[in-house]
Amino acid sequence: MHRRHKPMNIAKKTALTSFFLAGTLLLTSCGLGAAASSGEAAISAESVDGTDLPTGVEIDFWHIQATIYGEAITEMVQEFNATNEWGIVVNESFKGSYQELNQAVRAALAGGGAPDVSMAYENDVLEYVANDVIVPLDSYLESDNFGVSEDDLGDLVDGVLARQRVDAYDGHTLSWPHGNSSMGLYYNADLFAEAGIAEPPVDWDEFLAQARQLKETTGLAYAAMGPAKNAVFYNMLRSKGITPYDTGAATTEFTSRESIESLELLSQLFTEELVYTAADTEQEFTNERTATEIGTTARTSTKIDQIGDKFDWSVALTPQETDEPITQLFGGNHVILASADPEQELAAWLFMRWFADTDAQSIYAARTGYSPAVKSALDTPLLSTNYQENPQKADAFENVFVNAQIMPPTAAGNAIDDMVTGIVEEVVLGWVTPQEAAERMDAEATRLLQSAPQN
Repeated sequence: MHRRHKPMNIAKKTALTSFFLAGTLLLTSCGLGAAASSGEAAISAESVDGTDLPTGVEIDFWHIQATIYGEAITEMVQEFNATNEWGIVVNESFKGSYQELNQAVRAALAGGGAPDVSMAYENDVLEYVANDVIVPLDSYLESDNFGVSEDDLGDLVDGVLARQRVDAYDGHTLSWPHGNSSMGLYYNADLFAEAGIAEPPVDWDEFLAQARQLKETTGLAYAAMGPAKNAVFYNMLRSKGITPYDTGAATTEFTSRESIESLELLSQLFTEELVYTAADTEQEFTNERTATEIGTTARTSTKIDQIGDKFDWSVALTPQETDEPITQLFGGNHVILASADPEQELAAWLFMRWFADTDAQSIYAARTGYSPAVKSALDTPLLSTNYQENPQKADAFENVFVNAQIMPPTAAGNAIDDMVTGIVEEVVLGWVTPQEAAERMDAEATRLLQSAPQN
C-alpha cells in the first residue's frame, strides 16, 4: 500500500490550530506548500494506480447548496452512492454560505473532523495552499486507471478548465468543477416593449439611456442592485477591457479612467433613482418592480418558477465595450483536503471526477440554473429536453456563460471584495466622490496584495 502523506507533526498541528482557531489563516510565502512541491509528499500517477480501494470507503463532502440546489446535490450523491463500482459512500453536509463553509473547514482542520471534499472558490484554495492542507490533483488526472483523458479535458468549457489551473497555482491543478454560473442581464421584454426599447443594451451608455427612457415612460426603475456591488463594479471594468488588479505585480487599475467612469455611472444611476438597492433583487425583477436584473445565471431556474407566464423575459450578456466579450464566472469548485489515508483521497477524487462528468453535470444543470461544466452535457436527453422547455436556460449558456472568466485569484481576494463593496456603497450613497473612492480602493487593495502570499 502506498502512503500519500506523512501524518502532520505535532509542532505543525499546534501552529495551525492556534491560527485557525483565531479565525485567521497562517498566510505564508511557502509557494504551493509541501503537498504540492516537496519530494517526500509528492505522489506519482503510478502510486495512484497502485492504491487499493477497498469496498465501502466513506468520505465527507461539505457544500453551500440549499433549496433546489441542495435537492440536486442530494439526488446526485444518492445516484453516485448507488451506482459507483467501488462502493464509495459519500456523506454530504450543507454548511451555509461560502464564508461559513470556509470558517467551518478552517475550524475542522484545526480541531479535527475535516471533510475529504469541500466546495471552494479560488481565493479559498489559495488560503488552503498557503497552509499546506490541500491535495494537488495532477497525479490523479494523469493516472492510467483513474485519470481523465485529453478528450474529456477538451470537453470542459474553456473558462471552467482555466479556473482549475490559474497562474497562482504554479502549474498545478488544485480543484475540479462543481457548478458554474455567470453574471448576466435579465430583462423583461414586455416592459422593454412598453418603453419602446427593442433590445438589451449593448454598452453602458445605452444602459443609462434605456434606464432614463424606461423611467420616463413607465415610472419604474431600470434595475435593483444588492448590497454587495463589487461584482457589478468588477464586471463594468472587465467589460471595458480592464482587469481590476494584477496579483503578481500587486498593482491595481482602480484609478484608471475606466474605473472612475464606472463609479461615476453608478453614482449617476442612483442619484437619478434609475437604480436602487434591494436585499433581494430577484424579487424586484420577478414582481415587475424593475425591468432588469444584473445577477447570476444560477438563478434562471428560480425565475422560471416565479415568473411563470406573467411576462416575457430572457437573459443577455451584460453591456460590453471591448472586442472580446467577457463577464464574471461564478460558482464553486471541489478540492481534496489532505489526509494520511490514500484510500480516502482516491475515493474523494473519484467522486469529484464523476460529479464533473457528462451525466452528472446534465442532472445538475437540469435541476438548477447552473450551466454544465462540460459541453457534452448539452447533448444528453435530459438537458437537451430541459433547455428546449426552458429556453432562458439555453440563452444563459449560449449568450452569457461561454464568455465568463473568473477574477484573478489571490489569498487577499476576500478582503479586497469586502473593501470594494464598502467603498462602492459610499459612492452610491453620495458620501465620497468617484475619484476619492478610486484612490482609496487603489491604496487599500495594493496593501492587501503586497501582504498576501505570492504563489
